[in-house]
Amino acid sequence: MTSERWRKIEELFHAAQELNANGRQAFLAQACQGDDELRRQIEALLARDEDGQILDRPATELLPETTTHRTAPSLSAGEKLGHYEIVDLVGSGGMGEVYRARDSRLRRNVAIKVLPSEVSRDPERRQRFEREGRSVALLNHPNVVSIYDVGGVRPKSETP
Repeated sequence: MTSERWRKIEELFHAAQELNANGRQAFLAQACQGDDELRRQIEALLARDEDGQILDRPATELLPETTTHRTAPSLSAGEKLGHYEIVDLVGSGGMGEVYRARDSRLRRNVAIKVLPSEVSRDPERRQRFEREGRSVALLNHPNVVSIYDVGGVRPKSETP
């Protein structure tokens, strides 16, 4: 995404924030003039905006509070998740753990976010995790992670 494109998204996002739901739809239809990707990107930002300040806050403020403290990672180096092999733990927080892994099919390094078991058992939090993935997948910017997949891949040891 070019910086010009990002500026346009930001400008339209801020303008749409000022409108009610009906006004937003009409505004976006006119402002995006058939650019469906642009409209999806703005709508994804609007959906995540809680207090009108989403673009003015550091990304770390958008992360949920840490609600669990783990003493050991859930996965170990060498463990398989489908066609991904865990390399090491990158970091962890209240919504999960992020691992560096190797995609054996495409032969590339990837990051995998895994929900803690207590979170994955909660249907509402699983849906939130998937919504997050879909929202981020709509964005295309060098400073925003690309999403390639979302879903429940179990370690091979748990596969029947």
